[in-house]
Amino acid sequence: MTEVSRLGGGYAKSRHDPGPTVEALLRAVRPGDPESCLGIIAGPPGVGKTTLAARLVELVPNSFWIDKDSAAAGFILQAARDAGQPEHTAYGTPHYWQALRPLEYAGPLSLACANLVGRRLVLLAGGWGPELGVPALWESLRQRLAPARLRVLHLDAPPLEAWRTRLADRGSRTDSPWFEQFAAALTSLPVWAGTARLATDRPVHAVVQDALRALD
Repeated sequence: MTEVSRLGGGYAKSRHDPGPTVEALLRAVRPGDPESCLGIIAGPPGVGKTTLAARLVELVPNSFWIDKDSAAAGFILQAARDAGQPEHTAYGTPHYWQALRPLEYAGPLSLACANLVGRRLVLLAGGWGPELGVPALWESLRQRLAPARLRVLHLDAPPLEAWRTRLADRGSRTDSPWFEQFAAALTSLPVWAGTARLATDRPVHAVVQDALRALD
């Protein structure tokens, strides 16, 4: 079981507060070079964000990939341990939303912006959750990244049982009725209208082709 697979249990039941993370992201963003592009790959756990990013890096010359979960999961889990809380509740506390999540997302965004040089495509993969439904965030990011381009892709969850199987295969919790409640909470989150929505109940190559078109 990976560190990432242990995250998220508390997230679905927590009281989402995207405000501090939105503020941190706007402080972290920097403009990129005119021919560069920041590609955000968003979506709930187990929908194929990592698979898509890895395939795109193979196909697109001069591309760079930052996996937010791989970079941040360790310190989120350690914070829960330090507070004497179960790891599966790591995303569920007010402290997470107010102090940890802003660091979790703003750090990778800052790194992504620093690499928007030349004709480079920088991919930043992560869940994003409620922040994806804040139009002012994405409109401001687009303006502040300029002259670099911003493209946002959301991988929609597959049908429930297919999704359950994918998460079970990576060691994540999938028991009923917990999983049904978790899935309902994540799929009910709003998504910014400027996002390209990609269906994931298809072969990987079809998702990759849609992503390439959205990034163009």
